[in-house]
Amino acid sequence: MKVLVDGQLIEYKDEGKGKVVVLLHGWGMNLGTYDALAADLSNKFRVVRLDFPGFGGSPKPDDSWGVGEYAQLTAGFLQKLKITNVSALIGHSFGGRVIIKGVSSGSLKSDKVVLMGSAGVKPKDAVRKQVFKMIAKTGKVATKLPGLKKLRPFLQEKLYAAAGSTDYLRAEKLQKIFVNTVNEDLLPNVSSVTQKTLMIWGETDDQTPVADAEKMKEKLKDASLIVVPDAGHFVYSDAYPLVIKELRKFL
Repeated sequence: MKVLVDGQLIEYKDEGKGKVVVLLHGWGMNLGTYDALAADLSNKFRVVRLDFPGFGGSPKPDDSWGVGEYAQLTAGFLQKLKITNVSALIGHSFGGRVIIKGVSSGSLKSDKVVLMGSAGVKPKDAVRKQVFKMIAKTGKVATKLPGLKKLRPFLQEKLYAAAGSTDYLRAEKLQKIFVNTVNEDLLPNVSSVTQKTLMIWGETDDQTPVADAEKMKEKLKDASLIVVPDAGHFVYSDAYPLVIKELRKFL
């Protein structure tokens, strides 16, 4: 289904009946990443999920948005669907970032919050990563030289991986939005999230490490943290049976 929200065409799915649960996907993903969760949860809840602008079936925004614009868009989307009471906001990675921004600013409201491998803590080595990005851009130019064209994708991937910035490489037309997003430290905003919060993290998450979760938990008013062994950044996929069990209990 599609709906127009503040000039943005949004792809979404609305399934089940009952209290409303909203699923917000991570960077580079789309609403389809939650197919299994939605199928399970829609047995008892009304499950609403959308493609953020620039992902899946929702076109890229004309401007270089930041997290705030995505939070406002999500709030406008819920208003468009005439949803006034949200039982739980559930977000993975970038989706968690949007929840933190939206709840702390007051644009998003819910009874409960679930953060899975949520982004939002700015790495201490952000400056070093910016330098590496510059190196990666230099590498991009270098690979345009005769004889190196075929090696360009491989070298780009290696350079950005060294910078910890493969998401930046894969952002393509959303690179400015990606930079705006990762450069915003939302840790100060976390203390404004007063709802009961469930945090689920993969023990081997190398994109939003458990250390980030612990920093957030210290600032949250009412939070419990579950660290899942042998699971990575996509904890809801790596350990689906455990995640759905904990979600059912929490919701």
